[in-house]
Amino acid sequence: MTSQWMDISPAPVEEDCAQVGRLDYEERSSRECRVFKRMLSRLFPLPENGKASIVIKRFPHDFGSYRQVCVLYDDTDQQAVDYAYLLEGNTPAKWDAIAHYELLWLERCEQLQRAHSQGVLAQSLPDAVLTGSLPDMPADKRLTELLKLYPLPDVPRAASRGQHVELNERGLP
Repeated sequence: MTSQWMDISPAPVEEDCAQVGRLDYEERSSRECRVFKRMLSRLFPLPENGKASIVIKRFPHDFGSYRQVCVLYDDTDQQAVDYAYLLEGNTPAKWDAIAHYELLWLERCEQLQRAHSQGVLAQSLPDAVLTGSLPDMPADKRLTELLKLYPLPDVPRAASRGQHVELNERGLP
């Protein structure tokens, strides 16, 4: 078995993505690659033989390192090779509704974690917010429908002003 990897992209090809050298690169690229990996896995289920996987890889760059979603595959297995080229040739152009939701969810969790670490939230955060666990959502919904079915935890204005806030188990005030 010879493992190879093929670069796919850090995000859908027509979407803006995190830029190396920017202050928010680490946080944003981590979030985008995680969601893009999940999106690719949803749209292109892995071959059953297990000889291909979607991974997030770091590469050196003049301004540090950058993340990329790649497919790792066994180049002696035709099913795995076909899968890698399927991903490369059909890389999505745009985020789907679930990916949009997941990006918003993770960004909101990061905001709540920062507010909590600064001591402006009066209680501990729910596990889902602490871990950034992403809920499984129906694929047939639009983003507006997902937001109604699964409201995002709110970062209360009081917290942004340094006032203590109580949250319920879903992270809602």
